[in-house]
Amino acid sequence: MGRRGLTIATLATAGALLAGGGTALAGDGDGKGRRCERLLERIAEKRGITVAELEAKLAERALARIDAALKAGRISEERAQELRTRVKEGKVCGLLKQARQARMHNQRAVKRLLAGAADYLGLTKEELRTELRSGKTLKQLAETKGKSVSELVDAMLAPVKEQLDKAVSEGKITDERRGAILDRLAGLANRLVERTFAASPAAA
Repeated sequence: MGRRGLTIATLATAGALLAGGGTALAGDGDGKGRRCERLLERIAEKRGITVAELEAKLAERALARIDAALKAGRISEERAQELRTRVKEGKVCGLLKQARQARMHNQRAVKRLLAGAADYLGLTKEELRTELRSGKTLKQLAETKGKSVSELVDAMLAPVKEQLDKAVSEGKITDERRGAILDRLAGLANRLVERTFAASPAAA
């Protein structure tokens, strides 16, 4: 995750236009890259537009996501400009591969944070899932149990902090990157405690 994860996450909605394409969009190697290009050609044809117009739509959505992240204070102006440049210079198939990876990273992060929440609330993962699917928020569950919401967030982040501290001590990441990762996950945790989940909390 970390800085690269944030970069990818801003592009994650780009793949929405390709829903129903039916195959893997992109991957390593020329063969998979060519399959992605052919898929774009088929989708563009189905929509009655050119591949260039489809690529422009994908880039437009990615840029809108970046602007939204900047407005919400999740990234700096400098970072936003860097991301805009990457979108404008990037190949669509490469961006779609990154978007797919972003969704996977985000789903794993949500599962880890919810596991920390379950432990803090004294629930099993299955029990927490049932409560969330009933329409309750993590904040409501904490308040019902007389627990602090701020301490809930801390508990959600605790396992991640431990892993990141270990990674720093082993020289695998810098302290600066550790801070960036924690900032991103803290924002995610704070959004999760207020969120009303739909059918599957792991799909946040």
